[in-house]
Amino acid sequence: MPALRVGARWLVPVSAPPVEGGAVLVGEDGRVVAAGRSAEVPSPAGVATLDFGDAAILPGLVNAHAHLELTALRGLVRDLRFPAWVAALRRLKDALGGEDVRAAARWGVLEGFAAGITATGDTGSSGAAAAALAALGARGVAYQEVFGPDPAQAAESLRGLEEAVAALLPLASERVRIGVSPHAPYTVSEPLLREVVARARERGWPVAMHVAESPEEDQFVRHGAGPFAESRRARGIPVEARGCSPVAWVRRAGLLDVRPLLIHCVTADGDDAVAIARSAAAVAHCPWSNAVLRNGRADLALFRRLGVIVGAGTDSVAAGGGLDLFREIRLAALGCRMTPREMLRLATADAAAALGLAGAGVLTPGAWGDLCVVGFGASALAAAADPEEAVALGAGPADVAFTAVAGRAVWQDGRWPGVDAAAERAALTAAAARARAAAA
Repeated sequence: MPALRVGARWLVPVSAPPVEGGAVLVGEDGRVVAAGRSAEVPSPAGVATLDFGDAAILPGLVNAHAHLELTALRGLVRDLRFPAWVAALRRLKDALGGEDVRAAARWGVLEGFAAGITATGDTGSSGAAAAALAALGARGVAYQEVFGPDPAQAAESLRGLEEAVAALLPLASERVRIGVSPHAPYTVSEPLLREVVARARERGWPVAMHVAESPEEDQFVRHGAGPFAESRRARGIPVEARGCSPVAWVRRAGLLDVRPLLIHCVTADGDDAVAIARSAAAVAHCPWSNAVLRNGRADLALFRRLGVIVGAGTDSVAAGGGLDLFREIRLAALGCRMTPREMLRLATADAAAALGLAGAGVLTPGAWGDLCVVGFGASALAAAADPEEAVALGAGPADVAFTAVAGRAVWQDGRWPGVDAAAERAALTAAAARARAAAA
């Protein structure tokens, strides 16, 4: 891989104060050789050099939670309470074919590149996201979902999960890890959850799970009541009141023992937060989708006080509408006092730590050469005295001028180098048209 040197008015390493007149040198192995003042960063002969002028170089953004295979469903399910939204989304997803979810996942990766995102924690059931991350050169963890609300289904669901993971393992690399995701408390039985945890412990699989996402989920777990309980009973699946919170229930099943990524945690209370902190589990915080779906807001301030690692996520575009981590960190800051640097860490270093992606989310020697450049050409970013504040409070995906993964440009000059964007867009358009027809 050819080496790359990138310079700009500002270097914002996130792990340290901004550097004016900064630069980053990425070596042929895709790792950062040097980052700091431009005068102190080598300029070896033959190295490709880019200077973005009035701009800031940041670590590549890390999306702690997304559903890339659902990109074709953007805007198709609106104004429904969460249980009805989940059911409607599932019907539309089931109407898509394999080529549709592949096109959706690929476009999700490309959309992420254009928004400065170089790594993603994705959950999905089709395997399309893992293939897209690997083929397009992104970094991330692809969590293979497993469902099985009926205890009688546990063995069958587990076999299906093991087969799916085995099929995805050839895609694993330094950039892409394969994990598993027991979907949620209302779609996974306790026997199945225990078995998935046991396999994850044995085989070292990363684990992610939607937990404490909505009031209706809390009602289902605590009281065996509400829409999710009614849906189960209508299918002849037994329902019982667990008499505890969703976090306490998954803890009882052993989930916290494997230090999982817990997605959302909106209804988690103080006892839940303490249990999460003690287990060293991490949290994916998706404030925009939680607001759109009227599920509430996770107590980010409490998690931070307890030392829980929290990364910002966009959730699926079917809920959030876009892959905009700048928006997510600003919404997160509405409920938690943070400095601009702390806000940026939610979408870089902290999100990478939540996903277990060593060497991502920072720009220090030896780290991966994943970076994005935010241009300051927009009127709201002009004459910025504090680049961290300018980016954290004023930037958006449209300001991203350049994105690279391991020193390879994946977004530059308003295009994706080496990608047939017209063909990718046409494939997504066809998938979205089939989804709209199913929704009609």
